[in-house]
Amino acid sequence: MKQLCMYLVCALLALLPATVQARALPALEGLEKLRQAFAATRDFTAEITQEKQLSVLRKKLVMKGTIRFKKPDRFLLVTLAPYSGTTILKDNHLEQRVGQGGELQRMVLPPDQGLRHWFSLLDKPLTRLPDGLKVRAEVQQGIYTVVVLPGEQGQMREITIQFLEDGTMRRLVLEERNGDKTVMQFKNLRKNTGLSETDFRIN
Repeated sequence: MKQLCMYLVCALLALLPATVQARALPALEGLEKLRQAFAATRDFTAEITQEKQLSVLRKKLVMKGTIRFKKPDRFLLVTLAPYSGTTILKDNHLEQRVGQGGELQRMVLPPDQGLRHWFSLLDKPLTRLPDGLKVRAEVQQGIYTVVVLPGEQGQMREITIQFLEDGTMRRLVLEERNGDKTVMQFKNLRKNTGLSETDFRIN
């Protein structure tokens, strides 16, 4: 009886799917895969869950909301209560309003931190890594992970992007030099719906 049970256990284990190890990709190949995946994406909208860990707080702030993006340089994030707010990035011009009726804040980032600069690096096939950029990449069960280290300049220390080969975003992690960390999970992503300039305004 014990021997029969052992055979049954072994048979069940053999039927379980094997864990697929992540396969490391050369840095240039990983960045080129990212470029290819998003080449056909003109814009997208998605629901997000965002976890923000501030260096001065132990508690994570969990927010839900909507994100919009349009090439080459438009980005909007709307978060719902209790952390309601709207953030818009037009290239390197940042606008933000926290809460309903809060004061509108504006900031101009250095040109090399704007969206247009970053996406200009992915306009055409890559034959070498951009100067000052370090990249790690891997693929596991069809999910690509590309980690970008922008260098010594700027606010961001590390950017991690998880995506599918068709350009569907799965996860975005932003780690800042001051210790703050933001993790975004994407769902119900819709691509190429024809977003216009009116979709990137703070009401």
